[in-house]
Amino acid sequence: MADIKQDLLSLQYSDNFAIQGLQEANIDLELPPASASAATVYGVVTDGTAPIADATVKLFDNNGLPYKHTLTDAAGAYSITGIPAGTYSLSAVKEGYLLSDAAGVTLSDSATVQMNLACTADATLSLGAIAGTLTAKDLSGVSVPLAGAKITLQTGPDTVVATTYTAADGEFAFYDVADGVYTLMASAEGYRAVSTMTVTVTGGSIENLTMAMTADARTYSGTVSGMIRNGTGQAVAGCFVGLYQVVTDLSGKKELLVATTKTNEAGKYLFGGVVEGEYVVKAKLDR
Repeated sequence: MADIKQDLLSLQYSDNFAIQGLQEANIDLELPPASASAATVYGVVTDGTAPIADATVKLFDNNGLPYKHTLTDAAGAYSITGIPAGTYSLSAVKEGYLLSDAAGVTLSDSATVQMNLACTADATLSLGAIAGTLTAKDLSGVSVPLAGAKITLQTGPDTVVATTYTAADGEFAFYDVADGVYTLMASAEGYRAVSTMTVTVTGGSIENLTMAMTADARTYSGTVSGMIRNGTGQAVAGCFVGLYQVVTDLSGKKELLVATTKTNEAGKYLFGGVVEGEYVVKAKLDR
């Protein structure tokens, strides 16, 4: 059998040019050396027995970075061409199947290598998912993502399917969700849900939604507490303690008394329901 001819110098071409009358054209070309002959990887993707059509087959380089990909045909066959010599790995995947184990291959120039791949079906991958973002409106009316809130997924008033917590950017997600109608409820200390949300998962669908909460003026507050002692370090019982809020107006800063209390037998005091702001605590005891 005759040897297969391979390129020595690569194809090159000139710019377009015109000839008029007796004009003579001189066209020089410089042909670059042909690149090394590329390799080919081909094979069949199956579930262990039957071929899998429309599976994605991806080729990764020796650093694990994506290089090329293709899809299998109706017979589960694939072919990736134009691959430089080197070491690679291959994996295949399709919706409803787990990613196949990576198959390593070392290719030389002009090599044609068969690599068959197997994907395992996973019933849970046919289930649905629910993803969303939770925002919260503070007492000034500004909405921001709310982290650490509890999201409950229910199929009825007393039937909890799953719970999760929002991330720093307010995102949350539920996966492996069977078809059905679900109610989502959000809860977080100092906030109340604007409303519950109902979502329907059909045919393994993926549902995206946005939930909202608002600060509860009754509970969206802090506390101020401490102990009052005399000059010798002894606790002072029955001592007057005033909580002053620092406010600013056209004349400058002012201290306004907003709450009062007295220390207990241990010299301790506590103010609850303290809204956002700047404060000063003052104390005194009469004879």
